[in-house]
Amino acid sequence: MSTPVNTDDLVQGAVINLLLQPGVVAVLGATPAGSPWLFQHTLYVAVEGTSSTAAVIRRAGGWAGANEHNTMSFPRLSLELYCDPQRDSGKNITDPGEVWRRIDAAYQAFDRVLHRPQGGEQWWGEIRTSSCSRLAEPTMYAVPDGNGLLRAQVFYAVEQG
Repeated sequence: MSTPVNTDDLVQGAVINLLLQPGVVAVLGATPAGSPWLFQHTLYVAVEGTSSTAAVIRRAGGWAGANEHNTMSFPRLSLELYCDPQRDSGKNITDPGEVWRRIDAAYQAFDRVLHRPQGGEQWWGEIRTSSCSRLAEPTMYAVPDGNGLLRAQVFYAVEQG
């Protein structure tokens, strides 16, 4: 067995930073014990039928070539949001438009924290970042066979090191 890694990576650091933000935590569903549905790499809950929102942070390659002068790196961070519509006791969708407003509100809460085009050093756990910029607007769509579940994905360009 290989030795476990006990230091933060970019994804874990981003999640640590996001969990410190009340506005982010407020838009997410939670476990019965109160842990927000903010996951690293993989969605670990079935969101469909919950009338809640979950988020997944993962690394998604890079956005620039290697730096030949120092140890800076330029990873691309992916934010995926999953949002289930409000439902009545029979699990019927009560307001189909509300879920689109809610997933956009969740995106805005995350973006206020992640999108830092002005730069400036910020520590995400043990990871030093000098900027994080949204690469484009999020892509939002209904999940096929998701019974109203929506998914949004947006990428951020991070300067790390």
